[in-house]
Amino acid sequence: MGLCARTRIASSFITEAMRRGEMNSQALRREIVKYCQRTWDRGWVANHDGNLSVRLDRNRILTTPTAFSKKEVREEDILTVEIWTGKVVSGRHKAFSELSLHVECYKTRDDVNAVLHAHPPVATAFAVAGIEVETRITPEAVVSLGDRVPLAPVAIPGTLESAQQVRYLCNVYDAMMLGNHGVLTCGTDLEQAYLRCELVEHLARVQRNAMLMGSLRLIPGEWVPELLNKRKKAGLGPEARKSPPVKSPRTLSQLPMDQLLPALVQQLKKD
Repeated sequence: MGLCARTRIASSFITEAMRRGEMNSQALRREIVKYCQRTWDRGWVANHDGNLSVRLDRNRILTTPTAFSKKEVREEDILTVEIWTGKVVSGRHKAFSELSLHVECYKTRDDVNAVLHAHPPVATAFAVAGIEVETRITPEAVVSLGDRVPLAPVAIPGTLESAQQVRYLCNVYDAMMLGNHGVLTCGTDLEQAYLRCELVEHLARVQRNAMLMGSLRLIPGEWVPELLNKRKKAGLGPEARKSPPVKSPRTLSQLPMDQLLPALVQQLKKD
């Protein structure tokens, strides 16, 4: 069974469990701690970098606190935060300044139950260099992530500008790069968000190595529609949702970086 199929089955199970109230707050706290440790183990964060969150119910999320090494986060450190106000309703620590990036994902998409933000070194280096990580390096990556991992313009973390960027981009994309900042991924559960971040970093490493060898050859463009159709059949991407938020996500993905976000904003406002 392939990665997409296994992830889809696991995600569907966890999502359904959350709906039935069988995955309680304590279980979700354990998940956050587990993936905090994995994120730190992979070297995707340093100092107090990175943040993780999961949806507790329609109105609340559980999040990591600010000013914590992800290696040191424990279940009792996790905060409960209201999605619509950003208010901490339980927990002894403060919320991180980039909370709005997570909140926008939950507000925008009902299918999002987890968000992960980290600074994986190679992908972040691409974000600093102003270069997008290509998914069209392998056919499998297009099925898993779509035909693009967009690079958002540089914005100060925690500002309205940075939140608005995420709001529009997450309508179409499950993984995005933040200019001079890192990677943000969302998923139906933390495992999926984590695996998406892992894949972005893996692709960044492959892309860097190919560029050092002097040739970055992408898969043929005519393959992409068929691969995106497989993605849709796997229940992934905007076109697999009941009401796709945009009419032509493929067309948007063909735009240069500096035109993508304005075009997406304009189209969503029309809709």
